[in-house]
Amino acid sequence: MGNNHISISKAMGINPLGFYASEEKDRYSSSHHSLDQNERGDWKGSIPDEIWRSINGYVNGLGHRSERFPEEAKLLSFLIHHMNLQPHEKQMINAATSRGSIDFLSQMQADNHSLPVWTSPHSTLGFPSSWPALLHESNAPLFFQSSTCSSFGLTLQNAFAWLNSGMADTFIAAAVECPTAALTIDQMKAVRIYAKDEAIPYPCQSMDFEKANNTMVLGEGAYAFQLEKNKSGELAQLKSVGSAMEKINHSTELSQAGDCIVSAAKNVFGEFPKEKTDLIIGHFPGTKLGDLAEKTAYERIFDKVPFTISNKWKIGHSLGSSLAANMDLAINILHHQELPKLPAYIQQKTSPPTAINNILITALGFGGQAICAVVGR
Repeated sequence: MGNNHISISKAMGINPLGFYASEEKDRYSSSHHSLDQNERGDWKGSIPDEIWRSINGYVNGLGHRSERFPEEAKLLSFLIHHMNLQPHEKQMINAATSRGSIDFLSQMQADNHSLPVWTSPHSTLGFPSSWPALLHESNAPLFFQSSTCSSFGLTLQNAFAWLNSGMADTFIAAAVECPTAALTIDQMKAVRIYAKDEAIPYPCQSMDFEKANNTMVLGEGAYAFQLEKNKSGELAQLKSVGSAMEKINHSTELSQAGDCIVSAAKNVFGEFPKEKTDLIIGHFPGTKLGDLAEKTAYERIFDKVPFTISNKWKIGHSLGSSLAANMDLAINILHHQELPKLPAYIQQKTSPPTAINNILITALGFGGQAICAVVGR
């Protein structure tokens, strides 16, 4: 999807690195990870406690009981509120998540002998979208969708469609995921892709292509971006988005050659010349087969693979919001022209770019779904 470029005029995020505007400096200036462990010793990427206290205080200040609301709804509501948006008639808000409020529902079942009456509406996938909508003075529509780890990519495709059609003047593309409760971690353990609880320098070894074990670590994150058509003073541009699927035999499978990534990239580069790609921020979840398949895909796409990085070794995998985490990092790199410091185990065949104008970001989800997008300046 190309047409006229889409301007990113505001961008904010909340993740284990804190609460910030995407263009703020120094979040990735250290090669230390920001992961922590729960009481069972499971690795996870948690939003700092002081930020959660602010979020719960904000919800309580609105006259609500914060414990009644899933983390996803509170987090996204807090984030959209702090973007200082000016709602108007032709503003669209579209948010993405992979799992919705599944951990909230699990907690309700664990804490109550009979479920409270508000458990059902508050634990649906759509509730994190309808809840932030209550904060806006206008009747601007807000809707949610889920498509595994590629969920935010659909939001970007929606942005292209709505803005280029004239159905919206302003499009808020958002994503949120809080998958660090025991239930979701145990689900990942059940499919044998989760990191072990050993005290190692990097629990998530994203982009280690010789690792012996799977090392995926889940992380919390929420991101929101204000998108407009050809806006002056933009932070960055969304230049192209493409998606694809591949035929698989079971829900977690992926071809060894990363066919869906190759197909998604072809869709992107039908609108944007691939030789202008200066950097790749990949998906690389820390699994053995997933990381290798993605590496192979880029070798098929490019004659010479651009310098490639990941952020999951630092903040974990936030599932449906992981592509938003990549876009957040891309905006930061474009703004400051500085690459993040990486672990020593990440080896590159390509030299770092001296100027960074266009960044390919990628997400890959269960079910063989891939999304690629180009963010540039």
